[in-house]
Amino acid sequence: MNIRSVILILYLPILYIIFKSKLIKMTCYKIMVLLAFTDMTATACSCLITGPLLIVGSVFCVYPTFTYIAGGFAIATWCMSCSVTTSLFLNRVISVAFHGLSNSIEKKLAYICIFLCIFYGFYVILFTPVVCFNSEWLIWLPDPLSEMKPSEEAAEYYRNRVQAWNNWIFVTCMFVLFTLYLAMINKISMGQKSKAAKSIFIQCCIICFFNTVIALVYNALTLITPDYWMLLLCQFCWSVNHGCPALIYITMNQTIKREFKKMILGSDKRIGSVSTHPASLTHLSTH
Repeated sequence: MNIRSVILILYLPILYIIFKSKLIKMTCYKIMVLLAFTDMTATACSCLITGPLLIVGSVFCVYPTFTYIAGGFAIATWCMSCSVTTSLFLNRVISVAFHGLSNSIEKKLAYICIFLCIFYGFYVILFTPVVCFNSEWLIWLPDPLSEMKPSEEAAEYYRNRVQAWNNWIFVTCMFVLFTLYLAMINKISMGQKSKAAKSIFIQCCIICFFNTVIALVYNALTLITPDYWMLLLCQFCWSVNHGCPALIYITMNQTIKREFKKMILGSDKRIGSVSTHPASLTHLSTH
């Protein structure tokens, strides 16, 4: 069993813990559950499907129907993952900035974001061009490269402008929200480098790095021919991006980490109550 399969399986006990320990009552965990399901589907596309296609040297014409369907899910889960991640960061910023009004603002906005993210995912898979895997380039491309004579008209026909705008907007939003979030956390901790603040900073950096690299490389494909190492880096980041949240949950989220150890080791150690203070690690867990 490869590491990708293990990561997919890890999501199952994590989801169980979120519902069992009543974390699902908190708005941020509702968004995290949606992100978990999105990441599970995206991991299947980026790893479990891409791997075999790469081994056999597949291009669009080899398995056109399968590649078309898988490409639809690949582009939809990527765009949906971007929107859910942005919603989660926005939720955390609002939770910290308007802590006294969290019940009246945070919960309503969370449900709106969840609905919009799901709607956005269905829109992308149904009404935008799909991406097709090409073993020559090691990535999924909007253009199937099936034309006998490449032309600007064909390239324009296959170009997915929704994906391009999604990537630019996502990178911009993440930069703004990331900066605001860390500034507020630093203010709450009074400039002290607390354990919770350090953990939050590490989680944010991991999320922003992988997502940003993928978004920038895919947008660069419409402008330049990137070097081979950039394509390898992009594929690696896409594979890791949707799997790292599971590892973050069981290593940096204190509540899930303790419950996971209890589930695996069968410990009888009492699990502490979940803190709802805006500076607590559990309440501020991201992605």
